[in-house]
Amino acid sequence: MLPNISRLEISSTDVEQVTSQAPAHKTFAWDFEAGDFVLKDGKIPEVTGAEYVKVWVEKALRTIKGIIIYEGTDYGSAHHGLIGRSFDREFTHAELERTIKEALLINSVITSVSNFEVETDEDRVTLSMTLNTIYGEVIMSNVQ
Repeated sequence: MLPNISRLEISSTDVEQVTSQAPAHKTFAWDFEAGDFVLKDGKIPEVTGAEYVKVWVEKALRTIKGIIIYEGTDYGSAHHGLIGRSFDREFTHAELERTIKEALLINSVITSVSNFEVETDEDRVTLSMTLNTIYGEVIMSNVQ
């Protein structure tokens, strides 16, 4: 005999409430000048939110797309292929913008890239951009 489901009662204490939140994106703090993890009281702190985005972007842009450790993934940037090449300035700037946006938009946290600016000073390229993310606007300036 089947139970009479119409009389089934569930108390509110038996129900677990699930809230819909964006997944927590985190990474470890990194000192790009020293080339090593940041240590605080002997531990490597985790960063989240906008700080996560900044660290992730720096790492992605410093990584050559297709390098053997990330082979088969979209991680990294193809802009490294422009280094040492002599192209028209406008073409180079357009390719930098295209390849960098392509590299950044693989991260679902970053919804768009705007205000992309390129400055060249002899053999150095400096980038500035605004990243629209699920954590709000993140301004990246003087990225080299």
